[in-house]
Amino acid sequence: MSTRYAEEAHLYVHAIMPDGGILKVGRILSKNLQSPGRLEGFFKYDPQFLDHPQAYPVDPVNLPLMHNKVFAANNPNTGIHSIFEDSLPDAWGRQILARQGHLELNRSRPAHLLSVLHNKGLGRLLYSEQDRKPTLTRASISFSKITEAIGEARQLEKSLDTDSSDLKHLLACGSSAGGARPKVLTERDGTLCLAKLTSIKDPDPIILVALENAGMTLARQAGLQVPPFAVHTVENRSIFLIERFDVTRQNGRNAMISFKTMIGTDDYYEVSYSNLAEAIRWFSHQPEKDSELFFRQMVINVMLRNTDDHLQNFAMLHTKKGWELSPAYDIVPNIYQPGQILQIGSKHDNIDREDLIQEGKAFGLSGQKTKQLLNDVVERLANWQEVFAQCGVPMAHTGNLKKDINARFKRIALTSH
Repeated sequence: MSTRYAEEAHLYVHAIMPDGGILKVGRILSKNLQSPGRLEGFFKYDPQFLDHPQAYPVDPVNLPLMHNKVFAANNPNTGIHSIFEDSLPDAWGRQILARQGHLELNRSRPAHLLSVLHNKGLGRLLYSEQDRKPTLTRASISFSKITEAIGEARQLEKSLDTDSSDLKHLLACGSSAGGARPKVLTERDGTLCLAKLTSIKDPDPIILVALENAGMTLARQAGLQVPPFAVHTVENRSIFLIERFDVTRQNGRNAMISFKTMIGTDDYYEVSYSNLAEAIRWFSHQPEKDSELFFRQMVINVMLRNTDDHLQNFAMLHTKKGWELSPAYDIVPNIYQPGQILQIGSKHDNIDREDLIQEGKAFGLSGQKTKQLLNDVVERLANWQEVFAQCGVPMAHTGNLKKDINARFKRIALTSH
């Protein structure tokens, strides 16, 4: 029976492994979906998966590999485990996903949306109402159709009442697009990418694409691992195109887990960078390398005012080697919000050099190492104004941002750039 608005949802979970093979992982039961009270959710691993040599805990914190264990969902507000909600997009993508399933978004629970998602999400996990190996379908549109997708996105932004028949390109791929801004999955020259589109709500037609281009360029320059990315212009509209890092060379998938799931909280403002670093130390197969990369990312976020540093903008990947920090993404200097979301030394704003050094020590890094990494990042970001200009960051709406970045350099680098 279809899970459409059902009181219960029964879903089978499969995984595309790095070599492209598909394994049945387990089963989800989500209950009380149309009741006003507490939702319930359960998950149980499939015995054959537990005995498979490629078995891994899909959530190393909440779902360890255990035979005959039924795990109750750790989030009563959703009726599923957080790791499965990681497969779902955020605001923009959920609108598209509900359209695909002919659902009303305000009546739909996460389990209902997973039943529509099937194999169109980012990451390794697949969802099916049938107990059989799922058939993989194309979940991206050709980049040659991006103009049509842009037009449909603008039409949908203007009116949520837009008929679904006018959104065929978005509905072919948009279910995997996260965040509040228009995004689509696309394939260009044989490479699977995420295309971030401009929005009719942007204060300037190119501002956020240009800022993300500058932020990611500087992050790469400052020593972070970032996916290949580029800006393309289609009919005078800028598109930020970033290569998917969950896809392997064998057309398999790496698993992804957000730090929202690993930390287990929705109250982002009570979490510090060192809390995330602790999870890295526990679960990464290369904790020293990942801790240093994460320290660099914290410094970059502060210095460039990337203040949308919430828990879903950090992730770990499960590769053939085990869990490791994912490549950095969504590093965008913020024209609106001056304060960090995650704490640094119990502070969200006016963070100085000593705050970063002390937070680095809480990572488990030595004082000497934190100073060395901090100085290296500062030096590599010194030409940030040149990079902003090269990336076409417009003067309009960015004056206060640039003044603030200069002030951050004074507090952290002890010199102005």
